[in-house]
Amino acid sequence: MEEAYRQARKRGEQGRRRAISQSEHPYLTDLDSLVAQLPCGQRENIGLRDIPLEMVVGTVTKGRQSAFSCNFMPLLPWNTEFARKWSNLYDIQISEGYRDPIIVTEFMHRFYVQEGNKRVSVLKFLDAPTVSAKVTRLYPGKWDSVESRLYGEFCAFWYVCPLYEIEFSREGSYEMLAKMLGQDLVEKWPQKKVDYLRHTFLLFKRAYLRAGGDHLDITPADAMLVYLNVYNQDRLLDTPTDIVVNRLCKIWRELVIAGKSDEDKVDFVEAPQPNEKEGAPTKATSGVLNFFMSKTVYSTANPMRIAFIHEFPCATSSWDSLHDQGRRYLDEHFGGIVRTEAFEDCHDSDVFYAAVETAVKHGANVIFSTSHRLMEYTLRASVEYPQVRFLNCSIGLPHQSVRSYFGKMYEAKFLLGALAASMADNHRIGYHASVFASGALSEINAFAIGASLLDPRAQIILTWGDVPAGGLAEAMCREGVSVMTGADMSKSLEDPTAYGLHRLVDGKVTGIAMPVWNWGRYYELIVRSLLHGTWDETSDDSQVRAVNYWYGMSSGVIDIRYAPGLPYQTRKLVQLLRNGIVEGSINPFGGELHSQDGVVQIEGFPPLPSTQIVEMNWLADNVIGSIPQLDNEPEVRAL
Repeated sequence: MEEAYRQARKRGEQGRRRAISQSEHPYLTDLDSLVAQLPCGQRENIGLRDIPLEMVVGTVTKGRQSAFSCNFMPLLPWNTEFARKWSNLYDIQISEGYRDPIIVTEFMHRFYVQEGNKRVSVLKFLDAPTVSAKVTRLYPGKWDSVESRLYGEFCAFWYVCPLYEIEFSREGSYEMLAKMLGQDLVEKWPQKKVDYLRHTFLLFKRAYLRAGGDHLDITPADAMLVYLNVYNQDRLLDTPTDIVVNRLCKIWRELVIAGKSDEDKVDFVEAPQPNEKEGAPTKATSGVLNFFMSKTVYSTANPMRIAFIHEFPCATSSWDSLHDQGRRYLDEHFGGIVRTEAFEDCHDSDVFYAAVETAVKHGANVIFSTSHRLMEYTLRASVEYPQVRFLNCSIGLPHQSVRSYFGKMYEAKFLLGALAASMADNHRIGYHASVFASGALSEINAFAIGASLLDPRAQIILTWGDVPAGGLAEAMCREGVSVMTGADMSKSLEDPTAYGLHRLVDGKVTGIAMPVWNWGRYYELIVRSLLHGTWDETSDDSQVRAVNYWYGMSSGVIDIRYAPGLPYQTRKLVQLLRNGIVEGSINPFGGELHSQDGVVQIEGFPPLPSTQIVEMNWLADNVIGSIPQLDNEPEVRAL
């Protein structure tokens, strides 16, 4: 049909001009030219498949390349044999449909046509979703780039769940999706599960595009993963499209952050603003100005109400107990302007959401969840209650709806490492880490760097997981360790094993020092930012980024405590290093750095940026041990 061809050619011309204006290639990409300079691996016959037409992006050879625009629409004039054949194929498709499959080569999750270019063009013109194709997969020759590794993850996913439509742009996403559905990337999925995911994704994709998702820098599958992290309890297939669209609007900023590069996702606030410190006057406004600025002045008659949600009972968890001490400090310190309440043992989702609902009914303005393992619940609650400010005790998590807060514990560990090396008899120092979470590797490495500063021959014997049978001290003695660090928190300092850093002499354990969390000070600083009106000044609304508070020794939220009787010369040495950290003249991750695999940074370089410290994925060269793999991650337990 001539009219259909003319419309298709018009689309082709529009696509070609648009590509030229954006300095892009205006014609079809040909696979031969694409892989000419790339090392390619083996080919595999995948067989007959229905493939998404939107993933058919080019042709195998240059033969018909210039006959089509980059959007696969025709470019040749109507009075050509090419145009007549295209029109005949259009008529066949309209009247009876194609019977013969096209032939394509798949490379890096995209398809290139070897036979059937005009059929693809007709089907794309008719907005068909899929086409039947005989597929040959061409593997890359090397897997050392992000793109190739991500494609390798897709291939692993495809073999257990053969869906081409699911495309992620972040490593680890396929495994995450599989876990959400109770599956893995090893055993083939039941067909019912494959069909469920296909229908769920197609439903979500329609809602996502309806909400304007095509303007974001993420794939629909990326967006679905963000959505399921918030609304994971709901079956998408049972949710009306209007509700899905409404929910997507609620989490829009989370979707925007998901599309940013890792270095652009998070703003680290590493020190309080000057007017958030003790003695600064509270910002107040009045009358019409107060109304428009939405600045509420709190008082004993109208206090700021803050809820704390703890993962475990404070009576059995040292971690939750320390946070609760910080909560009680707020009640005392602000003299009635701030009133708090606590909810304990909220590790179950239903209990957590019930606690949030109760806190909101009690007028909570701010809710703190005090464990990184509660972030998933906190994120969903923050979307449901946008009028409440939510914070979660974690670091490096890119969520705009929830602010994170944590301490630079690596600064204290650096000092403890130096202290350990000054007292170790045989250069062997033990380090036991119970939980593999964000920040754990920076703490281990800072400890190791501090130890090497005092003793270049120091070795850090690293262990992970639960305390072994017989006790940690006994296990470390078997490793020939004379000084070790284990649990950082205890409720009673009268116990000789209470201190995080210990000396082992003749089988006896003697406490040396321990890192200290001053949560009362930390919560005071955050609450002051709310009272002084600087909370909203922390981030720029025009730049959607997550806000992570990451205060350290200079803010008074981190410190170390010595055991009684520690020699004054030793304390003096550590105090000199501590002063350097507080003043900013010493940083464990500045200058030359060496990992187990080689040089991380050469001499003369400034300290690593906060993002690299939080996301550290290497161990210092004097650490004897390894980083746990995800499948072998130590069991997470209450501190």
